[in-house]
Amino acid sequence: MIGDGNGEEDGREGLEFLDKLLASSCVASTNKTNTDRAVDLGAGVGRVTKLVLLKRHREVRLVEADAGWSKRSKAYLGRKRASRCSFVHQRLDDLTLEDIRNWGPPAGVMWIQWTLQYMIDVDVVSSLIVLATGLRPKTGVLVVKENRPYGTAREDRFQMDMPGGENERYDITRTDAHHRLLFHNAGLRVVLAEKGAETHTYALMI
Repeated sequence: MIGDGNGEEDGREGLEFLDKLLASSCVASTNKTNTDRAVDLGAGVGRVTKLVLLKRHREVRLVEADAGWSKRSKAYLGRKRASRCSFVHQRLDDLTLEDIRNWGPPAGVMWIQWTLQYMIDVDVVSSLIVLATGLRPKTGVLVVKENRPYGTAREDRFQMDMPGGENERYDITRTDAHHRLLFHNAGLRVVLAEKGAETHTYALMI
């Protein structure tokens, strides 16, 4: 599945999507408040932060469950980029309303990529509800990028991924319709969506 390589290409696609989003009528703001702060959720080593979010935002908060990845992200970003970031070691499904409030001013953009596929439906919905409280009122957007069924898999069926190798892991690929159901159950609407070769990317607003 996509997500293990082609980082530069993924970054270009992400930046193009973000630019379309920031230019859209539902998000565009004359005072540029939506480019003040962004949050990278399930940030890993910080690839989305480096290749996408920092190119359009003044500061980024990286939230990552794995302490090792969180530590490595500072080196990956480099001193200058890391100085514009804050780092949180926490699981996405453990975030509370109080945690979001403690982050300070709301974010213009929150970005979740290749993370929901490791969570069960009930945790996805509850996490999205909590995260939405940290978005800037009226213009804040939550971007979700996840794998979609591809290849010989049917688009209306879930797909299980069980890669081998040293970092063996298991994840579930949801259909477009199921993702949209989860977003609806979290009280979010899709304002922009794109279908990639192996992914779906959604922009969500309250």
